[in-house]
Amino acid sequence: MENKLLFVLVLIGCILLFLGIIITIIYLLMDKKEDWRDYDSYILSILWSPSICYNQEKKEKRDECFATLDKLDINKSLIINGLWPAYLSGKDIEKCNKDEDINVKLDNGTIKNLSKIWPGLIQPDIDKWNYEYNQHGYCYIQRARKNVDKNYKMYFDETRKLFKDLSYSELIEHILPDTPEGLHTILKDKFKTFVKESTMKFDPSTYSLLCEENKTTNKFILKELRFNYDLNFKLISNNLSDDKCPERFDIYFRDKNKQAVWDKYDHYVMTIFWPPTYCLMQGIECYKKLKKGELNINTIHGLWPSYMQRNIPQWCNLDTDIEIDKHTKDMETYWINMDFKDNKDFWNHEYNKHGFCYNKRKNISTDKDYLKYFNKTVEVYKNITNIVNKTINLKELMRKYIYPDIFAGMNKLNQTYLVSKLKELFGNGTFGFTCLLFEDQYYLHEIKVYLYENLSTLYVEGGSYSNCPEVIYAEFLENEGKKKQAPANFYKEYDMYFFTILWLGTTCHQKGWQCYERLPNKVKNKFSLHGLWPNLRNGTVEQGFCNGPNDIEIDIKNKTLLNFMNNFYVSGYHSNKYFWGHEYNKHGYCYNQRVNHDVKDYEFFFQKSKDMFVENNFENLFIDFFAKEGREIEVGDMDINRTKFEAFFNEQGFSKDKYLIVCTNITEKNSTKPHISEMRIRYDLNFHLLKNETDKSEFDCPEIFYAQFFGKQG
Repeated sequence: MENKLLFVLVLIGCILLFLGIIITIIYLLMDKKEDWRDYDSYILSILWSPSICYNQEKKEKRDECFATLDKLDINKSLIINGLWPAYLSGKDIEKCNKDEDINVKLDNGTIKNLSKIWPGLIQPDIDKWNYEYNQHGYCYIQRARKNVDKNYKMYFDETRKLFKDLSYSELIEHILPDTPEGLHTILKDKFKTFVKESTMKFDPSTYSLLCEENKTTNKFILKELRFNYDLNFKLISNNLSDDKCPERFDIYFRDKNKQAVWDKYDHYVMTIFWPPTYCLMQGIECYKKLKKGELNINTIHGLWPSYMQRNIPQWCNLDTDIEIDKHTKDMETYWINMDFKDNKDFWNHEYNKHGFCYNKRKNISTDKDYLKYFNKTVEVYKNITNIVNKTINLKELMRKYIYPDIFAGMNKLNQTYLVSKLKELFGNGTFGFTCLLFEDQYYLHEIKVYLYENLSTLYVEGGSYSNCPEVIYAEFLENEGKKKQAPANFYKEYDMYFFTILWLGTTCHQKGWQCYERLPNKVKNKFSLHGLWPNLRNGTVEQGFCNGPNDIEIDIKNKTLLNFMNNFYVSGYHSNKYFWGHEYNKHGYCYNQRVNHDVKDYEFFFQKSKDMFVENNFENLFIDFFAKEGREIEVGDMDINRTKFEAFFNEQGFSKDKYLIVCTNITEKNSTKPHISEMRIRYDLNFHLLKNETDKSEFDCPEIFYAQFFGKQG
């Protein structure tokens, strides 16, 4: 009896197990087929309509698309791409309708409502709507437990309502009003700030940007914005929504009246570059374009015919570009290409975009006498006479008039100050500024002076135009002229190293509070790394640059190394990248040569420098010294007894004959004090400490010297 009962129980268990497996398989198959069960969010995808047309490769497609924009009057509108069920985890949802596609049949009223905000542009509207419904809307209707064959209008109505309620269509036109025809470069951070400050105050975490590379211009053009919603259609954050746009991208604006009204422009915009900022971002090849000995000068961008509304009649020449095959010496001197392959490409661009209008207005031959435009622009650049008959040389504008008290590196400016200085020079004029973002700071890139045709300064109601924040920086370069080169065999002959650590408190005490302000918190009131310098035991420090004139540009890929360098291998007044390039090309190049290592592998040199700095805990040298002395760190100058410090450093394994303590005198309130600027520790070629065999440096610190410490506010 017991055996029969056991058999029955086992049989029932097997049957239940079998049924469980069958049910699980069925459920998995259903789950795979029906994503509508589990999705947890929505994405509203909206397109910037001009970009869709602009990026069409075939001219006939592009023209057809633009004709649709004109017909619907949506040249400056965002349009719907689709409302997509989604997973916050980023998991993809396959096509919702896995059966035969449903052909949606919408009433005339719905078609009229959708045709302007949800057009197909490059395909018939109905084909676009069919695709979006079968791909995405089908899941939405399933989730609502409605008939998928009959209730598709519900999906389109909900999407339309969502789009209309938040005024998406006018978003870009609202944040960038009256923008003229053409491509306009914008910083991603700036764009997101504009969106955040728009009427709807969209948080940057609730949406992502998508750009598409245009194969003709090789520029990334804004194509799409994707907004994240929960299942109740409330905007939500999704940190997995990555932007697909670079830090600088372009927005294409279109106007049905594309032809520039060359006979109606009423003033000029004289636009000048500040090259050091541009080269800060572009690197070594850019610096080579600048004339030796004239690194810190303004150069011409262009003289642009413009309308009073500050629109610019762009691409005056709509036919085949006129090739510039003649130029003047002044053009080579003052009109330097900063962005194109060569000067000729730049001049072609400026003439066909702007100069063509100037010549037509002046009844000058547009194809033969283009030099008259260039000559006029150079004339304006050399000397502008304003309404008070004051002659200004634009070449010297930044250095001589706006910021005469400059030092090499970053110089802090305020827009208010900048405008006030320009008004001192030009009277109550209107001025424009553009900035570029680099290493989390905005640098002045261009200054625009608005002028009447008689070249007196123009006042435009509404004040100055700028894409810059109030606090900006201007980069000034060290005017080294021709760099001193190290002897050809120096890498074979040097017989020691200086390992140099820097006290940035003194650097910033000399350079100004903006120097301290830009330092990372980790290095404040600590030593930083200056460099590892091949040298000679006879005391010679300045051996010149190991690398020749063709500098190697630094781009650190090792994330751990880069993090260290951004915190402890920093410059108080140059960009870090510029500083690292200086150190490697002057010193590190020789080190790599000496140890038979690839000179292009600069990370090898920087890694060695980092290891020496970290292993010896150099960053905390003064912190530990004062702690042992029982003294708390105080804001301001702290005196250091050299004898006591040498005794402390000796305990760390560094006897006083193995290093130099270098001071610089700083005068304040009629009092001069020696402040430590750096320490130079001597090593032999095997990196053993090396005795100093020469007299002390003329900059050696006295018995009592000082170190500047800063509080939180500098």
